[in-house]
Amino acid sequence: MHTAPSSLTIDAKITDEGIDIIVNDDSFPIRYPKEIWSQYPQNLKEILRDNLAYSTTLYLPQMFGLPKAEMRTSRPIAETFLFKNGIYDMPICALTDEASSVEYVKNFFNSDWSFADNNIATPKTVDFLPNESKPPRAIIPFSFGKESLLSFALSRELGIEPIPVLFIEPANIFEYEHKKELIERFQKEFDTTVHVVEFSPGIFRYGTYWGLKTELGWGLHTTEYALLTLPFVYAYQAHYTFPGNEQSCNDIFNDREGVRTYKAGYDQHSDWLSQQTLLATLLLGRKIEVISLMEPLYELAIISILHNRYPEVGKYQMSCFADSEHGRSYRWCQRCTKCGYMYALCCGAGIPPEQAGFNKNLFGKEYEEIYEHFFGYDPKHPIYGSQDELGTAFLLAECAGHSGESIERFRSDLLPYMREREDQLIDKYIGLNPEKNLPPSLREPLMKIFTVETEDFKNKARSSLKQAKLIHG
Repeated sequence: MHTAPSSLTIDAKITDEGIDIIVNDDSFPIRYPKEIWSQYPQNLKEILRDNLAYSTTLYLPQMFGLPKAEMRTSRPIAETFLFKNGIYDMPICALTDEASSVEYVKNFFNSDWSFADNNIATPKTVDFLPNESKPPRAIIPFSFGKESLLSFALSRELGIEPIPVLFIEPANIFEYEHKKELIERFQKEFDTTVHVVEFSPGIFRYGTYWGLKTELGWGLHTTEYALLTLPFVYAYQAHYTFPGNEQSCNDIFNDREGVRTYKAGYDQHSDWLSQQTLLATLLLGRKIEVISLMEPLYELAIISILHNRYPEVGKYQMSCFADSEHGRSYRWCQRCTKCGYMYALCCGAGIPPEQAGFNKNLFGKEYEEIYEHFFGYDPKHPIYGSQDELGTAFLLAECAGHSGESIERFRSDLLPYMREREDQLIDKYIGLNPEKNLPPSLREPLMKIFTVETEDFKNKARSSLKQAKLIHG
């Protein structure tokens, strides 16, 4: 464990493998595959260096209660983008840290930054002449989570070549060990390369490097990934970057202090995608679309489409951070709220949980604690997901005959409440929802796929609920 610093001096250096972020003389490398990094032009490397030096350390003054940070790099293009992203993310960080959102916003606002100079480097215009004889390409920030897997599968069906890029986040201790084995199998089965980027500054997230416990550091990660993927965009002459922001990322509520709170973090809200597109375009010197194919869907529909339409891809799902001892030996720790959520969604979608890799009945007595937040749901202090979506999954799982103590508790505590609203819940969580970022060239073929899959799921769900009513009254 390292001692929290009493002052902050931040620098960044370009290396043969990527960029080293330097905090008070300690170096944290970002390492790319050499064949990708060597192709990236020097002026774009310098621009990326200035912007990553700022993005990776933006939360540090607040994390340590310091008034300022001294940057030895030039002022970055991303400064105003990241300021908005960061300040809008403060309330959800405060909620997780059980702190005052007003104080968090004030402290972030009051942090001062000095730069080596005000010469904001901008790129030369990059000529982009796509090869019409080859399919368009999309860079997918890849985690083996359901959204990145479904983005991969959809890309292939839409005639887009997916380029998966996985970032090693050192704050999650066992996660990458499981993913190394998944990468090997996945590459072989789909004849693809899962590129790996070592992102050592990720150790700042949660304050892990200094032994702190805070949500600060995660609020920029999808914006950061949009920047980190740019060398791949350049090398592959890609048209798109596909993050995995689903419809639930648009959920907003006012916290106990009356402050607007973006539940999933502002960087994953659909309003921010166009800003990520603009920022990536500015840093690259030519247009690149940052788009989420998941935007019209909630997680229940995503699970259903992934595992029903693309089971050969879905079997690789890993949506657990594996950051406890229970996650040391298996890719699902089967003890955390996220595992519980995914398990219930699988059961509700008619997916055998073992198809997604589960090997325990998480509705059983031994795992009751996983769903405690669900039954005692606090809309002003949500954990992961929503009570309504999880309740819809429980409703359908109960109809399908799944059993266990948590199912029994659902029957006694929430079943009548969910039954009263079942049509509304099915339309929302299984159906298609409004989106505003998909370009017309992708919207029409994508919506054809989604319409077929969601209508089939809704029909099956309503039929199952009707049958259950006839049997149980």
